[in-house]
Amino acid sequence: MRFPRLAYRVLRSNLGDLPEPYRMTWGVTSRCQARCAMCNIWRRPAGDELSLSEIDRFLARSNRFSWINLTGGEIFLRDDIDGILDVIDRHCRQLCLLNFPTNGHDSDRIVAVVRAFLARMSVPRLMVSVSLDGPPELHDRIRGVDGSWERAVATFRRLRELRSRRFSVFLGYTVQEANLDGFDGMLQAVRREVEVTDDELHVNVAHVSGLYYDNATFSGLPAPEETCRLLDRISASRRSGVMSPVSFLERRYQSLVRPYLERGTTPLACQAAAASCYVDPGGTVYPCTGFDAPVGSLREWGYDLGRLWRSPRRHEVRQAVRDGACPGCWTPCEAYQTIMANLFAGGGKG
Repeated sequence: MRFPRLAYRVLRSNLGDLPEPYRMTWGVTSRCQARCAMCNIWRRPAGDELSLSEIDRFLARSNRFSWINLTGGEIFLRDDIDGILDVIDRHCRQLCLLNFPTNGHDSDRIVAVVRAFLARMSVPRLMVSVSLDGPPELHDRIRGVDGSWERAVATFRRLRELRSRRFSVFLGYTVQEANLDGFDGMLQAVRREVEVTDDELHVNVAHVSGLYYDNATFSGLPAPEETCRLLDRISASRRSGVMSPVSFLERRYQSLVRPYLERGTTPLACQAAAASCYVDPGGTVYPCTGFDAPVGSLREWGYDLGRLWRSPRRHEVRQAVRDGACPGCWTPCEAYQTIMANLFAGGGKG
């Protein structure tokens, strides 16, 4: 019943706001080994992360998600990440998809945790993306750590050996000014090390977010025209058909990058604080990763997201999103459920 329930929620989101979110983006830590130029998460103090026992309490009460996207920082810097995965799997019996990115820095640990989880998980689909920002020298410069390209590619190669109908691994490429011309060099360098198809690439566009990336002063966003040419070329090279949900979302996401970059606003009616939410490492709930409008603290609401979701504050934040009071973004964290809630929309707002 997991996938039919997700399909029902997607279709219902096309008719109006859902009573509860089916997708959660969850930053489980701010810790990171990378020193990325486009992201300052690594500069933050480790902070007061939800403990494993708190996470168990949270998901025991709030477990009706169909899709959970874990993020950081680097999630594998949590010593208890295997425990977090088990708690998700144990409590979230409606979950269809669990996914997360990794910088691939600690290949042995990442592969060991993923392999062990695959052997015991009940979640139907697990997807992992390994971040890669260009050919070796460029990637290491952007990431600020020598040898990070080799580590990332090694992690991707080893995870790729674990692929199955339930597990997929991708290379994640975030387009920014610094690597706008580096995509082909990245792909050529990777293909000297491991077989990879165009359908194993997830491509998105860099963003500015004081809330999530803490990069309000970042000035390296890519030029719209060159970015769209690159994305059009990547999209045209994909072999997956229209029946592939992943391919559909990727193509639709990339086709709407142009209006986003040209206007600076979300090209479709956003689902933040309706079908989806963002939870930070300390348990504060936000509408999304871009809008610094806290809905409330899980700790203060007894770890019960349902109660918090029914609060006047959540309705107030949702109305602010509807009114366009948010900064506007087009990150995959927010775009995918927005695309699915606008299946019958045209090319975008306006």
